[in-house]
Amino acid sequence: MNPAIHRIERLALLLTGMATLTCLVATQQLPWVLGVALGGLLGVGNFYLLRRIVGSLFGGEASSRQQLAMAVLLTLKFGFLAVSIFLVIRFTPVNALALLCGISVVVLAIFVEGFRTVLRGAEPNLKS
Repeated sequence: MNPAIHRIERLALLLTGMATLTCLVATQQLPWVLGVALGGLLGVGNFYLLRRIVGSLFGGEASSRQQLAMAVLLTLKFGFLAVSIFLVIRFTPVNALALLCGISVVVLAIFVEGFRTVLRGAEPNLKS
């Protein structure tokens, strides 16, 4: 597995923690802090599952039946994410904007890792 993907996951968790602490200090309001924390965890969890499913889907040794099952699982994962976001907004005292900021932490981690890779140069062990 590409080590950059693992760095993105770790960086996203770190950024989620930093954003949650920053929100706690800056706002001291539970809906904002909870929104950033839950959004970050949903985003990181979604990224992790996406990595696992796509890795299985394109792993090379999967039969066409297994690939179909993984494609269905990928669709179900997105449905589960949508339902999870709805339930969090509906039944917890989170701020929706804070939840969106938390989910977006994964995107920020991807950009940071991309810039880091470009500035450092591509790793020799990466497969194109």
